Amino acid sequence: MTAYFARRLLLVLPTFLGVTLMVFAITRFVPGGPVERMIAQAQQMAADGKAGGTDRVGSAALSESQIQELKEYYGLDKPLLISYAQWLWKVFHLDLGMSSRYNEPVWGLIKDRFPVSIFFGLMTLILTYSVCIPLGVIKAVRHRTTMDNATSIFVFIGYAIPNYVVGILLLILFS
Repeated sequence: MTAYFARRLLLVLPTFLGVTLMVFAITRFVPGGPVERMIAQAQQMAADGKAGGTDRVGSAALSESQIQELKEYYGLDKPLLISYAQWLWKVFHLDLGMSSRYNEPVWGLIKDRFPVSIFFGLMTLILTYSVCIPLGVIKAVRHRTTMDNATSIFVFIGYAIPNYVVGILLLILFS
């Protein structure tokens, strides 16, 4: 048992590094990142200004110096290893940056939504245990009966159906 816990404890660091490297790579290399998003927003604002007939036709477009400042802010001008280390340091200190969509600190957005997430998580936990524990006791007491077999089939079917399909079915059922 001690070896099992030691093995699991030793896997924490590689797992953490793997997950953080994957998140960093996704945010770094996937098209449509924060800089591209701001450039697109500026171009859209410029197009809206041109279509509206105002005199600020090109004022919304970002200059090269503004684009360079954005790249510096997001660490896109540094080597990958240095950029990853700085990103990881900020994550450890809960400095998740500014949301490019809402223009607010990301940590503040997470804190605002955290109580709702906790509520739904606790409700799911309570509902799950209030159904599963009595069902498990009944299945243990009435092992190999029709009820045991029927509930086992129902549980296996529930495992086989993807969560998004269950969600859609519940929406259809209760809406």
